[in-house]
Amino acid sequence: MRILVRDRLPKFTPKQSKELIGSYDFLGLNYYTANYAAHITTPPNKVNLSYSTDQRVNRTASRNGKLIGAQAGSTWLHIYPKGIWDLLLYVKTKYKDPIIYITENGVDEVNNPTLPLKQALQDSFRIRYYYQHLQYVRKAIK
Repeated sequence: MRILVRDRLPKFTPKQSKELIGSYDFLGLNYYTANYAAHITTPPNKVNLSYSTDQRVNRTASRNGKLIGAQAGSTWLHIYPKGIWDLLLYVKTKYKDPIIYITENGVDEVNNPTLPLKQALQDSFRIRYYYQHLQYVRKAIK
């Protein structure tokens, strides 16, 4: 990280580093979608350096022409319920079984103002989204 980010990465004294290790009571997890990722071998240009270029990764929602999940209302959001299971198990293993709160999760859809109110309130799209994600949360807990 220090080589890639250089002066943009804050420096901590040894004492500050020691105080930070293990200093959390729980982890808050935000999950909306997942992406395929590939390593970028060519460094980004020096003009537009940012946290997204520091990763040196190309993220995409499709592989071999197939989307990772159904498109939601936002262009970046594809529905992939299994990803929350993957993430929960990764955090459990990586951080030695911490208390985890899912602090954000959800889906949007394209606004359709022509839908009758009664039909719009049924919201089966969002119900299915949460049902599928909660199934994977339950599986992760077990």
